[in-house]
Amino acid sequence: MLNFKPLTMDDIEVIRPYFECSRSNNCDNTIGGSVMWRDYFNTRFTIVDNTLILKVTFPGYGDCYTVPIGKSVGHGIDLICEECKELNKTMQFVAATERDTACVEKKFDVEKVVMQEWSDYVYVAKDLIELAGRKYHGQKNHINYFKKTFANYHFEEITPSNIHEAKNFVEEFSKTESKESPIFKEELSKTFEVLDNNDRYKFFGLMLKVDDNVVAISMGERVKHTLFAHIEKADKRYRGSYPMIMNEFARTFGSDMNYINREENAGDKGLESSKLQYHPCTILNKYYIKVKCNKY
Repeated sequence: MLNFKPLTMDDIEVIRPYFECSRSNNCDNTIGGSVMWRDYFNTRFTIVDNTLILKVTFPGYGDCYTVPIGKSVGHGIDLICEECKELNKTMQFVAATERDTACVEKKFDVEKVVMQEWSDYVYVAKDLIELAGRKYHGQKNHINYFKKTFANYHFEEITPSNIHEAKNFVEEFSKTESKESPIFKEELSKTFEVLDNNDRYKFFGLMLKVDDNVVAISMGERVKHTLFAHIEKADKRYRGSYPMIMNEFARTFGSDMNYINREENAGDKGLESSKLQYHPCTILNKYYIKVKCNKY
């Protein structure tokens, strides 16, 4: 039986090296994608033979695994198989990319379904930095409107000395943008956690200010050649604040990156529409995989 333990903030530096050697730009293979969502998915982890194995409780599916990351992926899958046999449980994986799926299909006959609401929107970094061409006409109009209307604006990098301003902004944001969605509430809760514990998370970020008032923030991390935007919030009363913070975040932290991952829509139609308007180069499909019983 595998020896899993609950994932906590104390484990960030333990698991970070495994994500840095991941071959996928899946947002789940990041500190933001795993640690920020550990409570929502009841995430547990173990490390065997220099390989990270995560176990989650996924809504609608129960206990599932993510495909192992590290030096012994195949052996990790075998260990998961042994545990499922011992527990007499269905062997199932979630958030699996095509590459992940191939690793499982080498060993087992599987059924797989695209988890569309959990698939990632990935963009060419240069596209979001330059916003060149007619296809970005709408975003550029919003940015130009903002610059003309709120001329006294500026950006600041989020640092220990001003991070309290970002937290105050999120507190006000939570009052005006309240939603009943459990996912929205959890994301908001973990945004506060990041702001209170960024010495552990080690995210970088930006604030957009108008007359010294914060009107938008964005925070994330880099893994290999991909910039991940984990947190993005803006005051909609300032038209253009969302494309402003998105574009400057890309400029500031993505100039030497190949891609920018703006994560999934989690079933939110508004988010889906917004992410599509920025023209992703790919939607990184993630799958639910069920291993057929007669093959293991």
